[in-house]
Amino acid sequence: MKYSELDSRLRKVYSRIRMLDDYHWDLGEDKILGRHKKSNLKIRIRVANSREEAEKLSEVKEGEGLDIVVVPDKSTFYIHNGTFIMTSKFLKGTLVDINDHIVWKGFKVVEQDGKLIQEDFYEYLGGRFIEHLKNSMTIGQDFVFWQFYKCEVCGKYVDIDSVRSHLRSHGIKIEDKDEMMYEVFEINLIEGKVYDKYGKEVKEEKLSEEAKDFIKETFESFKS
Repeated sequence: MKYSELDSRLRKVYSRIRMLDDYHWDLGEDKILGRHKKSNLKIRIRVANSREEAEKLSEVKEGEGLDIVVVPDKSTFYIHNGTFIMTSKFLKGTLVDINDHIVWKGFKVVEQDGKLIQEDFYEYLGGRFIEHLKNSMTIGQDFVFWQFYKCEVCGKYVDIDSVRSHLRSHGIKIEDKDEMMYEVFEINLIEGKVYDKYGKEVKEEKLSEEAKDFIKETFESFKS
């Protein structure tokens, strides 16, 4: 198939997103198949002539990943059956927001072809994304995501920048670890609270002293 033979609606949609280098795109006869390069999150983008047709398409599930249906109706943006239904003008911004909600959560050193490589892990915070959409919240202005490590000795959560010194205080050398997984928390700058990926508040008593200081400084910097 030649590019010129693609459905003109698909070509129009593709032209809006092909510059987003966080994604890789494959073009099919009836859909655009995307893959977030770092996390491998799958994105399926289809087109419909109406909201009614889009909602019928939303009933068809093709496995893990996100489904988006683009419709011609002006100023359309909603979620139906877990599928994003929207006008093409909202597509690029939505994909940028999705990228912002995919966060690095850890690594593991593995052997591959006789070499040691670092395998990275990412998490898509879809629940928080929907909540932020509902409340028109913007990352960097209203909230930030940050990695916290649960200390295996004291059970407290430590911000990623303080992990080395915190573990050292327990006699643990971070350089001896070949695998570390973090919890991604949301630092809500508007409310002055910390939430986990499910939207549940993380209480102060669960945080290390270093993490408490880090979060306090973050809130103070935002206010100033």
